[in-house]
Amino acid sequence: MTHLHINGAKLFVQDSGGPGETILFIHGLMLPSTSWHAQVDRFRATHRVIAYDLRGQGRSEMTPHGLDLDNLAEDAAALIETLSLDRVHVVAFSMGTFIAMRLAARHPALVRSLTLIGPSAEAEERSNLPRYKALIAFVQLFGPGLAAGPLMKILFGNTFLADPASRMTREHWRGVLRGLPKTLSRAAAASAGRQAIRDLLSAITAPTLIVSGTEDRPISPERAARVHHGIAGSRFVPVPATGHAVMIERPDAFNTMLDGFLREVEAG
Repeated sequence: MTHLHINGAKLFVQDSGGPGETILFIHGLMLPSTSWHAQVDRFRATHRVIAYDLRGQGRSEMTPHGLDLDNLAEDAAALIETLSLDRVHVVAFSMGTFIAMRLAARHPALVRSLTLIGPSAEAEERSNLPRYKALIAFVQLFGPGLAAGPLMKILFGNTFLADPASRMTREHWRGVLRGLPKTLSRAAAASAGRQAIRDLLSAITAPTLIVSGTEDRPISPERAARVHHGIAGSRFVPVPATGHAVMIERPDAFNTMLDGFLREVEAG
């Protein structure tokens, strides 16, 4: 674990080293790079695994500028180049998918494959904007602690939230959300105000796996499927009884899915 100066920001980077090809994990809004714990633990034996905190989130630096998604994609490209990596398998969640799609379209030579959990290539739905703007303003004033309940309902599906066996996992992530800084509102505003990138999808040539929970609230399976229709040759997998954060709610199922996809890609 270390901090690296990347594209004008100090980014927190976890690099397992290890054998095999490289997987780069890009987290979403509110859930830092530790959200990939189950995947890092599973794939570090077979791959070099890198997970980093986005600029302005987790243990990475909050900079005065550069939180827009286009610049965050350039951060990812610069990280790959700084570490002198060959083409990497990019695995991304939610806001991370907005970054990963820009990376794959604009820097195809850096991306070996693309796995997207809960992606959208559209601007935020108009009907959602007032609610998200109010939530962002609340977090900016009071911090995320009091908003942890609503945030949990955004991130996770009803099945996971009601499952007694998932109680400890839920409490862990509720604690993470309560500890987020007020400055996260700036990253949230960049995500909520994003521009549509449907026109970029045809430029993505890397093998692509798209995963969507059937209980996903912020990005419905229908919206994720439209990304699938825009990326030639991509594969779309709905995950039943699962919300937005598939890799946390169903880690074993997701790891099996990702392992099979990576094996296919690497077999050529």
